[in-house]
Amino acid sequence: MVLKDKLYGNQFERNVVGKAIKSISNKWTFYILKDLFLGKKHFTQFQENRPNLDNKSLTRCLKSMEKNDLIEKNVKNHETEYVLTSKGRKLNKVFYELIIFSLDTHEGDFYTDEEIDFIKKSYVNILEL
Repeated sequence: MVLKDKLYGNQFERNVVGKAIKSISNKWTFYILKDLFLGKKHFTQFQENRPNLDNKSLTRCLKSMEKNDLIEKNVKNHETEYVLTSKGRKLNKVFYELIIFSLDTHEGDFYTDEEIDFIKKSYVNILEL
């Protein structure tokens, strides 16, 4: 059986893309990932400028991200920090491609061409691509 037949047949029934999407599907996951890539590490920092992100939702999201091995929770001297795991850092390319897709397909004139170029270059550095 050729690989193409295996891909379209039932042999690869487990949907590997679906599994990956499920691990990042929480409403707030990408916002928190962005914050982590930008250097934020604390619970209250994730809530800054997000009035709709309540404590319960953030706690649930962080626990889900921990369960999916995207982040690690470190407690030192009664201070909690969240950091990306190696698996979480591997989302940098996915995150970047979503940013590029959004910028390249945006409707209207929300960003100037110069701002788009700046954002793209900035995220190359931020995401260590």
